[in-house]
Amino acid sequence: MIHNRLLIFCFVCTLSFCFAVNHASASFFGSPDNLKEAGEELALDLSKPGALVNKRIGIIEFKTQGPTQDSMLGKRIAESVSVGLVSIKGRSWDVVERMEIARIRNEMEEHKNSRFDFSEWMRSELQADLLVLGNYVIAGDDISITTKVVNSESGSTVASASITLSVNNEIKQLSKTRKPRSKFAGTVEDITAILTGNGRGGSHQGKNSSAVKLYKVAGGNRIPFKRSDVPVFNVGDKMGFSVIPSINSKLYIFNYDPGAEKGEAILLYPIPGLKVESFPAKKTRRFPSFVSRGVTSYDVDPPLGRMVFKIIGVDNTINLDLTDSLKVQDGYYWLNSNNLSSFMDDLSSLPDISWWSEDVEFWIQ
Repeated sequence: MIHNRLLIFCFVCTLSFCFAVNHASASFFGSPDNLKEAGEELALDLSKPGALVNKRIGIIEFKTQGPTQDSMLGKRIAESVSVGLVSIKGRSWDVVERMEIARIRNEMEEHKNSRFDFSEWMRSELQADLLVLGNYVIAGDDISITTKVVNSESGSTVASASITLSVNNEIKQLSKTRKPRSKFAGTVEDITAILTGNGRGGSHQGKNSSAVKLYKVAGGNRIPFKRSDVPVFNVGDKMGFSVIPSINSKLYIFNYDPGAEKGEAILLYPIPGLKVESFPAKKTRRFPSFVSRGVTSYDVDPPLGRMVFKIIGVDNTINLDLTDSLKVQDGYYWLNSNNLSSFMDDLSSLPDISWWSEDVEFWIQ
């Protein structure tokens, strides 16, 4: 009898434990921890009604509902939803690449179109059947994001979703960061290979993605940032970064200031007169030591604010040198508003699987 009672007691305890674990999972692990997870969850919710099937989708930058001005946060939320939609297995829809949007938008800037309707442009120029748009509001320690899918022709809403998550360091930093000041910087920001599995830093790691890691240099030692850290440097610090290409690649490494009034980006590698080398896949290369033997770091100098390294890798079997369209000045190649269209045309001519891109952003204070 005692044995049977003991078995019943253990069984009841087991059921109670399972219920508690399930309840804890829902309450403690149900909310996303970061923008990447939030984008994935929103994308999944938007896809459930079946409204996206066999459609071509354009994602518009999210807007703030609060008293603050629009910042980089709205752009990053849109990117996260884009990556989430692309990452859903077995999807039957296409997502308009940021690269394609940037290229056509740049062409329109060149023609100085005075009449501009974004929805009409997305529908006619990019043949987008549906538009994903949304807004966000930060209240206390939480951020609420609401999004909907709109038919670009009729304007009717075909799906919607919302989510709330805690404000982390990334969200705080992005909410205080102004969007690129010049049209040039905004366009360069969108030169990315989102649909080939490559994305921003370590947050979009697919099987074909490259790894780029930023670190401080102090006392001859490399000090990496933790995954949850926002890379922030003080003026006078020293820094470097490492690159592990996903495929055998020719590398092009740009540095630019999104907040600068003058739109231009300097090519840190390669430099004029230096042979463009092939970087083997899955092998680490560190900069600047690879370019300048014995030099282990870059000096961190003003201006203050957000800065970006943009790394573009091109399959080394492709007979194309991206420096052909760049300007040479002061011993470096430069990308600016005058040669941006030619540079983007060269990239657009490549098959999706033959190039990748990674952005490494950091802040100087």
